[in-house]
Amino acid sequence: MTTPAELLDSWLEIDPDPATRQAIEAERHRSEWVQAQFGSVLRFGTAGMRAPTGPGPARMNRVVVRIAARAVGAELIAADFGSRGAVVGFDARPGSADMAFDAARLLAAMGIPTAIIDGPAPTPLLARQLLARSAGAALMVTASHNPSDDNGLKVYWADGTQIRPPLDQRIEARMDLSSLPADGDLAARHEVESLDVRSVIAEYVGAAVRRPVFDAQGQPVDPNDVPPIVYTAMCGVGSQTLGHAFATAGLPPPIYVEHQRQPDGTFPGLPFPNPEEPGTLDDAMALATDHDVDLVLANDPDADRLAVAVRDRDGAWHRLSGDELGVLLCDWLIGLHDRGRAGKTLISASSVVSGRMVEALCAARGVAHHRTLTGFKWIMEPRLTHPGARWVFGYEEALGYSVTDAVLDKDGIAAAVEFARLAGALAARGIGPLERLDELATEVGLHVTGAASIRADTEDIAAAMASLRADPPRTIAEYPVTRITDWLDPGAPLPADLVELELARATAGNSSHDPETQVRICIRPSGTEPKAKIYLEAVSPNPDDIRAERLRLQTLLDTIAGEVSVLFEPA
Repeated sequence: MTTPAELLDSWLEIDPDPATRQAIEAERHRSEWVQAQFGSVLRFGTAGMRAPTGPGPARMNRVVVRIAARAVGAELIAADFGSRGAVVGFDARPGSADMAFDAARLLAAMGIPTAIIDGPAPTPLLARQLLARSAGAALMVTASHNPSDDNGLKVYWADGTQIRPPLDQRIEARMDLSSLPADGDLAARHEVESLDVRSVIAEYVGAAVRRPVFDAQGQPVDPNDVPPIVYTAMCGVGSQTLGHAFATAGLPPPIYVEHQRQPDGTFPGLPFPNPEEPGTLDDAMALATDHDVDLVLANDPDADRLAVAVRDRDGAWHRLSGDELGVLLCDWLIGLHDRGRAGKTLISASSVVSGRMVEALCAARGVAHHRTLTGFKWIMEPRLTHPGARWVFGYEEALGYSVTDAVLDKDGIAAAVEFARLAGALAARGIGPLERLDELATEVGLHVTGAASIRADTEDIAAAMASLRADPPRTIAEYPVTRITDWLDPGAPLPADLVELELARATAGNSSHDPETQVRICIRPSGTEPKAKIYLEAVSPNPDDIRAERLRLQTLLDTIAGEVSVLFEPA
């Protein structure tokens, strides 16, 4: 069996990147460094592989991408999909283009017709190209919203979705380190088809952007009703595609945050370019305030997520949570699809850790709703397994939304177009998104959600999860824990490293709590970053004063989050 030190020597011989070769030469005398870089191999997580860049099979680099591409190619050939070809894309991070061209050239050398988008592009465009070309696979070099020192690889299969077990396991099994791919194993660049990014944008927009659009009452949405919008691409690749999509939809162009408009994979001023992170929308909200604009839209760096901030009637900014945005989009899209239902079953899906308000809304509107494991590779699965139904909406609370099946993955560009139209329809009624949330709470109950995360070493998180399973808390915030579901147990609804806690409603005699309040807590390790994630939801089915009750439930969830986070503190 090859030792980490022996693998280092083999790696150094074929590594095409001067920077990683230099790092190996500088650090090879440190056994701890050699073990960390060469002692393990990257695996596929919730959304592909992601890691800091650097040498060795435990980091993201050109050799790892070549190894992964060779494994994907071998699986394509074994499945008799090789003749369908592959398509490759990349984001604007340093080194992404080199990794992508390596992957494309290696696939082409294996006899698989391969095309590459010739410039940085949003991830949804690559997912769309896979369907448009009926290709066998697609590879996207991106680390999405991770810090600039990270990179990653997403892999899609012939059905249009990201790879799921057992396919990802078969590909991992083919990632052979005993024979590392060298420059001689790659085809020449001219043997890879080049796809003009402008043509790819046009094809995507033509497929993913609906026109014309009518509201739930059957009235056409007037673009003049759409309020002014400030938009930030967060130094990612979304601006060009979003501008084209807005123009095609007849929407007024947004006001751009200029210093975050052009792709810059170093993300100046955005150490964590994730729109979920505090502070990442501050520049956009400041610009909106200066222009007296009440709506901010943001895409993450690869433009597959959407974040929204709105100003309330008092002028304060409110960042919509992933669940709030999901409910608003679902409500809007059900209205659009209801007009053309014609007896067809409408379906939607959300991840199990997302809030349940969308599920309640779908039940009230006669839409079949599916709860899935975390990750869009699972959220889109009901679309594949119910081909006779009409897809309405899919989402996860981490700002991922599917508003059309023209792309079988989350799509921040198409979601931004639909939210702009939704905002216009609400403005025509004289209300905004927050008022619509209150209306929906009256219809299906008030659902307040929250989340917390704890950054820690993977081993520490695993130990804390094991301790939680062995000795779960009996009470949290004075609420008895009445039900515990370990999703690793054989009888769990789906197999996942997830612990779900449900808290009892208070008895009628306890005046300190509302006897109707229901609380749910989900705890799991992140599939893309070294941290534990905690998801919380409190439900009040029949609130008398929605705004007061929302504040009460939010305070309750903050208290619960603090108590649960202690479970992950070092002993």
